[in-house]
Amino acid sequence: MRLLNHLSIQSKLLLALLLTSILSILITGYIGYSSGRTALTNKIFDQLVGLRTAKAEEVRSYFGFVQNHVLTMSESPLAVDAVKEFKAAYQKLNNQALPAPQLAAVDRYYSDIFVPDLAQRLEEGTPAAEVYVPQTPNARYLQYHYIAKNDLALGKKDEIDNAGDGSEYSQVHQKYHPLFKSIAEKFKYKDVYLVDADTGNVIYSLEKEPDFGTNLRSGPFAGTNLAAAVDEANKSRDPNFVTVTDFATYRPSLNAPSAFIATTVFDNAKFIGVLVFQAPADEITRILTANAQWEKVGLGKTGAISLIGSDYTLRSLPRPYVENRDKYFETLGNAGLPPEQVDYIRRLGTPVTVLPARTTAVEKALAGREGAEIFRNFRGIPVLGAYQPIQFGNFNWALVALMDVEEAFAPVNQLVRRILVSSAILIPLVALFSYWLARLFVKPIERLIAATRRIAAGETDVEVKMKSNDELGELARSFNQMAYSLHQNELAIEQKDRENDRLLLNILPPSIANRLKNGEQQIADTFSNISVLYAEVEGFNELSANLPANEAIVLLNDLVGAFDEALETYGVEKVKTVGNAYIATCGLSVPRVDHSKRMMDYAIEMLNIVQRFNQQYNTSLGLDIGMDSGAVVAGIVGKSKFIYDVLGDTLNTARAIHSSPDRNIIQVTQPVHAVLHDLHPFERGKDVAIKGKGMIPVWAIKPLSSDLSDHHHDNGAVLSTSGQL
Repeated sequence: MRLLNHLSIQSKLLLALLLTSILSILITGYIGYSSGRTALTNKIFDQLVGLRTAKAEEVRSYFGFVQNHVLTMSESPLAVDAVKEFKAAYQKLNNQALPAPQLAAVDRYYSDIFVPDLAQRLEEGTPAAEVYVPQTPNARYLQYHYIAKNDLALGKKDEIDNAGDGSEYSQVHQKYHPLFKSIAEKFKYKDVYLVDADTGNVIYSLEKEPDFGTNLRSGPFAGTNLAAAVDEANKSRDPNFVTVTDFATYRPSLNAPSAFIATTVFDNAKFIGVLVFQAPADEITRILTANAQWEKVGLGKTGAISLIGSDYTLRSLPRPYVENRDKYFETLGNAGLPPEQVDYIRRLGTPVTVLPARTTAVEKALAGREGAEIFRNFRGIPVLGAYQPIQFGNFNWALVALMDVEEAFAPVNQLVRRILVSSAILIPLVALFSYWLARLFVKPIERLIAATRRIAAGETDVEVKMKSNDELGELARSFNQMAYSLHQNELAIEQKDRENDRLLLNILPPSIANRLKNGEQQIADTFSNISVLYAEVEGFNELSANLPANEAIVLLNDLVGAFDEALETYGVEKVKTVGNAYIATCGLSVPRVDHSKRMMDYAIEMLNIVQRFNQQYNTSLGLDIGMDSGAVVAGIVGKSKFIYDVLGDTLNTARAIHSSPDRNIIQVTQPVHAVLHDLHPFERGKDVAIKGKGMIPVWAIKPLSSDLSDHHHDNGAVLSTSGQL
């Protein structure tokens, strides 16, 4: 054994020649296996790519047909006349008050039927019935006669042509409803809507779900994708405009995933309404599964074609769900999906828009790439897959055709088994003689390989222990020296990285810092609707004139630091301070629906902070605050010395209105007032001239219970930062 430790690597290689016969057998077998696997892989990939391309075209054709159909329908006398007559009949119900028993029946429908059914199909939480009860006389009247009074279940209420109330609306409904119902049944639409372009009222709905008769601008379903589709059509005012929304859960349909296709309706040159088709996910599933005929189209026993949305959730039903739901739910649990999410899918009755399906193929497809490769599906099973993107309007989908590797390579695996049986007869004759020499030769190499892999995986504190004095021993010593140098360098780099990260996070928001670190050179984003606050500390210039510079800066830092500490509580982000001015935003890095309310709460907290500051330091500072909501542009400004800044009319407007004769006043623009007027006692202020906008209205609020002026003192008698006079 010691003699072998002193042999050269060349001598050991000579011994390895004894393995030539074994290697020749293995190489021949591997070539056969590799060739067979490659040929089979290419064949299956070609098949999957063909299916992927064909199904993608079918999906495009389906949506193309629906878009053309809704556009053609909108130009027909049926749609134009229906909008005009439903619109006129709907308006006549504006003063049609319901008796108390009928109003109570509407309330009972929501509290006893709709809300309990909806609660069963929500992921969490319990909906409140009063949120969904219609508030306008028109909507209450229609929902009583066509929904609450209608004993048919939700989804079957379209069976009534005339509610029998004797109203003009019911006469119009009896005239057009059978026609729209026939269209929906023939083309498999879930619902058909007519929406008043002037008011946003749903003047007709085929299915008579809780959105019937409501207002899509201010009603309980104003935030749905139906409302978004109608809003886009309303903004376009183009006779040829068609918009398609992505699938999302839709509460009026008991949270069933739905997409909406909307277009404008014109009476000659007058824009009068919006025609909308509701498309369920079932038709997409039918296209992708070839009516559940997977094997007939060449997908075998495990193949499937799926459509995934930009949120990485399904847009079509998966094959296992269609074939055996109970087994599918069991598989989801075994794959590690949380039990509460499995239960939600079971209660909702579909995994569409709920089940995550994020894989490398989906990520590449949503990034605009197409290809074919082997990857793991969301359950961790290796699959062969072909993927490509599909774009509709403003959103992208990923289409993936796949088949389990185990099934795809079954023929080549049979070939491998035959090769192994043949080799098993020959290899033992040679292996018994050369085994101990091979192990002696391989062990040092294996150690080096293992150590190299650890370095490749990111470990640098690696050492290879080897006693031999041959070339491998020398290589091990050289490797150890290299690993030691790498380890020291890595420690130094990690220290520098931590210092750089801390510095970067002091300047930029975390998300922007990450983008800058990832190599983005020009970072600028447009945000369509956020809230901006511009506050200016009043009285600080007079205060600083009576203090040494260092004490003035310490006081300002204490005040600004208090403002900064309150940011996270309200979900607000600081942009910058300029002198005694403080600029903040809400809804920038993290989109927030209630950004205006959060910003108002933060503004009130700023006034409280100033009040506490005055009490602590015996000062008489105040705040002038201006708030506006709207679009801004945010990005990195500068190169060698840069800042993250916010630009645009919204900031300029907040700056322009912040000033007022009195201190500690919060002044807001119309967009903010429109959102918060029910929450705060605003008073109308003086209009302010804005460049490019003219005079704009301003509302003001003074939220503190006692004016900060109660704490005014002479600026010459101010507490220093140490708390002494």
